[in-house]
Amino acid sequence: MSRVLAALSAERIKLVSTRAPWLAIAAAAGVCVALAALQAWGSRMGDIAPEDTAVAVAMVGVPVLMVVASMTVTSEFRTQMIRTTFLVVPNRYLVLAAKAVVSAAVAAVAAAAMVLASVVAAGLVAPPMTTDALSLLGGGPWLLAGAFALYAAIAAVLGVGVGALIRAAPGTVVLLLLWPLVIETVLALLPDVGPQVGPFLPFVNGVAFTGVELLRLGYDLRWGGVGGLVYFTAVAALVFAVASVVVDRRDA
Repeated sequence: MSRVLAALSAERIKLVSTRAPWLAIAAAAGVCVALAALQAWGSRMGDIAPEDTAVAVAMVGVPVLMVVASMTVTSEFRTQMIRTTFLVVPNRYLVLAAKAVVSAAVAAVAAAAMVLASVVAAGLVAPPMTTDALSLLGGGPWLLAGAFALYAAIAAVLGVGVGALIRAAPGTVVLLLLWPLVIETVLALLPDVGPQVGPFLPFVNGVAFTGVELLRLGYDLRWGGVGGLVYFTAVAALVFAVASVVVDRRDA
């Protein structure tokens, strides 16, 4: 038990003492809040729901949090610090698990904060008749923040897994950004391909759990919101498991 706590503490200290991840999170949060405010201002007298204000969190916030999670692995491979880490903690499965847990915790808190900040910003500039749904006194924004916290935590684990598999930061960043924003979007919207592959796209299912509608799909997802999250979790767990085995067997 002491080894587990020591590994978690070491990963927490590494993340807290590094400036780049926090700058990336702050920049993503700023973009999410600004876009939510612009969306609310442009709505005029139209209704705006908490889910509408969180579109940017799904499109910008969570992908950035995945990249931040991957940096806990790729940065150590780049600087060869990973060799020291494996000397201190010989159990490589434990090292990767500790990175995933710490990254998931940070991603969950950051995503929830982005959602709540976006709702507040939208409520400040939205027309008076539409602000009731954006009040933090209601349960809607908090449920949305909780849903995003869970989705972002799982996405962070996926980010750690991808980072461990690729190792190089540029390739990892490109894949983690293109996968949800470009590859899945194109596949989901293709007339002939979308209905066949769309229900099996991980991020499409993960976002469906939050209630945010990023894409206007002409078909229904097979498992609904909760089932979609379970599917997304299974994909993330599979990638992370494969990454753990590869890291354990491959030289650092």
